[in-house]
Amino acid sequence: MNNGEVHQFLNLFRGAYKVIEHDWQTAAQEEGITIAEQHIIWILHLEKEISTTRIAELGLWKLTTVMQVIKRMQQKGLVHTSKNPADKRISFLSLTEKGEGIWKRSQEHELSFVNFLAKYEKESESLAPLLEFLRSINATFHGDEFVHWVEETSKEN
Repeated sequence: MNNGEVHQFLNLFRGAYKVIEHDWQTAAQEEGITIAEQHIIWILHLEKEISTTRIAELGLWKLTTVMQVIKRMQQKGLVHTSKNPADKRISFLSLTEKGEGIWKRSQEHELSFVNFLAKYEKESESLAPLLEFLRSINATFHGDEFVHWVEETSKEN
């Protein structure tokens, strides 16, 4: 790969991510939350009950970041904490009714990137090659378990 191709890949990926980030930011702001809080709400909805360590793994964050975001979410009444009955040192998080309401409303937001994908799929007949490329990237850098989780939880929605 030459420098020109590296330049193209890096900048075109960044440009695409900026569209996704803008969509996500706009939808989150409309609900009075941050992108990170919205991402955690989706993880909690899909998992029902989960540890902060697992949220960090699935959200691709450091544990300290997740703990800071969860603290804000608790203050907003979006998450509930419970102790593992077998080991009181372990806590689990779940969505409150308020958090679940935000998840439900978040599905109603129109996302320009999703609209683009729908148009692209219609024109090219399949997103499969693009999805396979993204699976390969994520399996390499985040592991097969992460890719498996994304695929399995996408079947539920």
